[in-house]
Amino acid sequence: MKRSLCILLACVLLLGCSQAVIRPQGQASASEQPAQTPVPTGAPLTAAPTEAPTPAPAPVSALPTFPPLSREVRFAEQALSFDAEPFASQLFSLLQVPGDGKEAFYARFQTMIEDLGKAERELDRLLASGRTVSSDRAAQTIESLRALSSAENLDALADVYAALPGDGEPLPAAAFSAAVDALCRKVDSLPPREETFYALGAAADYRKALCGYLGEDVLPKDLLLGLETLAQTAAYALQDALNADPEAARKKEPLTFGSLDRDLAFLRRVTETDLPLPSTEELPSLALRPGYEEMELPKLAFYTYPGMGYLIVFASLCPEVQQARWADAPEGYLAGLSIHGSYSILAYLGDFGADYVLYRWYEELLNTTLTGISALLIHYYGYSRSDLADYLSAWGAASFADYLFDQAMFDPFDSLVAVYGYYAYLDICQAALDAGCESEARFLADYLAAGPAPYGPLKEYMAGLYENAG
Repeated sequence: MKRSLCILLACVLLLGCSQAVIRPQGQASASEQPAQTPVPTGAPLTAAPTEAPTPAPAPVSALPTFPPLSREVRFAEQALSFDAEPFASQLFSLLQVPGDGKEAFYARFQTMIEDLGKAERELDRLLASGRTVSSDRAAQTIESLRALSSAENLDALADVYAALPGDGEPLPAAAFSAAVDALCRKVDSLPPREETFYALGAAADYRKALCGYLGEDVLPKDLLLGLETLAQTAAYALQDALNADPEAARKKEPLTFGSLDRDLAFLRRVTETDLPLPSTEELPSLALRPGYEEMELPKLAFYTYPGMGYLIVFASLCPEVQQARWADAPEGYLAGLSIHGSYSILAYLGDFGADYVLYRWYEELLNTTLTGISALLIHYYGYSRSDLADYLSAWGAASFADYLFDQAMFDPFDSLVAVYGYYAYLDICQAALDAGCESEARFLADYLAAGPAPYGPLKEYMAGLYENAG
């Protein structure tokens, strides 16, 4: 269904359909939206470069400290993550960067157990205040949590711990498993949500939650405008790929080299050749979650190198002056960079056919962006299923309203935050290139050194960096 949706949207957009008029239910009129501006599209798909890699600059405190927005947890989705973040990051960070010895490893593992307890208490508070969660999301969250305490992961932790220097007490594996089980029971006790945030009277709280994820106060109309622009860009790119290879939509070729080891080796070669990342010696061996073995290359890049896995390592190598900034990095900043990491490998996948690879990537981007748009319309603007169908009719996709409505109920935050983070990354990159930055690789190095930071001040800083240098 997703593939058919994307093909249809791309075709309809190129036939010149009009942009949908946003009519919020009881909120500000869509006529307040500013005029649409072209979205930067990032680097085109080209052959793999052969020049020497750009050295990564040492991260610096390039920006002043910005006061963070309130991150008070208002909804179960904020306390949870369907893929068990941040607990998964803590676990796999332990496996990647063990520390100086048994004592440091033990302390970090104890902190993880304590954080599981804090999450359980947070869910207690939300449960007492009447908060709910979609049943599908709860089920997937429980599945992801239980995977953390699997026998395979516990054995891997024990092996890493045993190999570390120093003396230490036995690892509290039983306490860890008990904490995971307690959190799973708490998630399971949350009543299922059958209404949107808007219907529950929490539309304003929903907006505050989004701004907390993004790290700055972004107007909903600007969020919507950015996502619509990104969706149009993806749709046009998708149509271009189909025009070049009409059979792309019918191909079933997986974007993988056939084994996880070969896929990871490929991702490492890309990062060493084209991106300003730490050297191979600074990238610890990667511990992967169950299911990664069959993950396709763009998604593997999103979750590992040069995506989330790399960002965890990069943050761990930052000077102390920047550690606090990375520890509190807005999720939109991290997810947007990870989508860029996924895109950055496309130029190296020529063996699959450039047009086919582009088709597959833009298909996924369009689906994620439309899910984000639907989430904003449903949970902030109060759109019903029929309202969403009316909106999507201008895109030629009214028949997919039920599918997107259900996706947005399951995922009210994550897709919206991630794709807007990617849109903001492209926008800031374009501003820097217009100001005189000579390459996207140079931009990425400076972007990492400067951030994380709110998008508005970061855009102004990055543009000024090259204007001043020129």
